[in-house]
Amino acid sequence: MDLIWQYALVFLAAATPWLEIMIVIPVAIGVGLAPVPVTVVSFIGNALPVFGIIALFRAWERRRGPLRRRWSPRARRIWERYGLPGIALTGPVVTGIHLAAVMALALQADRRRTAIWMTFSLALWSVATAALTLLGFEGWRWLFGNG
Repeated sequence: MDLIWQYALVFLAAATPWLEIMIVIPVAIGVGLAPVPVTVVSFIGNALPVFGIIALFRAWERRRGPLRRRWSPRARRIWERYGLPGIALTGPVVTGIHLAAVMALALQADRRRTAIWMTFSLALWSVATAALTLLGFEGWRWLFGNG
């Protein structure tokens, strides 16, 4: 039962905005949880709120009006140059995936494409983070021994 609570905490931490998978995965693996389940649970925990944002964003705009945000010229150039793939792939590192989804939708990205790109980005970053965490721990053991 204790293990279920630990993975539930991993899920909730990953679902929390700005507490991204790059923090949750290394911490969870570092405390001794299994890497594959941690990666899967973190991915799901991070993706579900993004899907909620995507599903409810247009309804929120219909009720409250369009998101009024003055994008800086730099942000506009990045959007025009790299578009949705750029925002999705850099989102977990630069702004957090939740804000990246809001940003993409506010800039009139298609909901379906936003969901696909955000899911791809989260999957990529989840696997990369888990792999780099494992490599880091193995490197630590190699450098300093098992003790």
